[in-house]
Amino acid sequence: MENKQRAVEREVKELIQKYNVLYKSQVYEYFAKDGREQFVGRALKTLEKERDLYINQELKMVAIGEEAYGAREYGTLQSMWALLGIMDQKKVEQHFLASKEEYPVRIVFVGDGEIYDILYVSSADVNLTNNLFARKRIEGCGHIVVVETPEDIPEIRIPDVIGFCTVKEDGKVEYYRKDE
Repeated sequence: MENKQRAVEREVKELIQKYNVLYKSQVYEYFAKDGREQFVGRALKTLEKERDLYINQELKMVAIGEEAYGAREYGTLQSMWALLGIMDQKKVEQHFLASKEEYPVRIVFVGDGEIYDILYVSSADVNLTNNLFARKRIEGCGHIVVVETPEDIPEIRIPDVIGFCTVKEDGKVEYYRKDE
């Protein structure tokens, strides 16, 4: 039991270091994938006490430090919900935060030996995203696109999209296919 607790503490710390800021509910959901969510509450308390992470009770968020809240990025948080949804459907071997240069890509992951990425495209960024992808093509990478509203989907022109989704307030993900 103690070993499991320690492992979850280490993994919670790594997860928050990787993404800087996540909702507490996302951390619980992440560990629920393999039935270890019961260790998360204690892990968060321990890590906060050891000052390895910071918990904002009002926002129900966990961050690498107090200053990380200011830099939190809505699209990345939405993309994390999408990743958690994908984890129900396929084995995700690795996942990480995309670099700023890869915008609007937020998260890159490997599943079944294939590379995918998750993009967040707000209604305001549809044209910008289309222009970016008119010039750049990522070979051998399937895209999952998180949109603000399903109405944006027909406007988005990105090659190799395997699916679109929206994220509700509670983190519930709804999937859409683009009808060609």
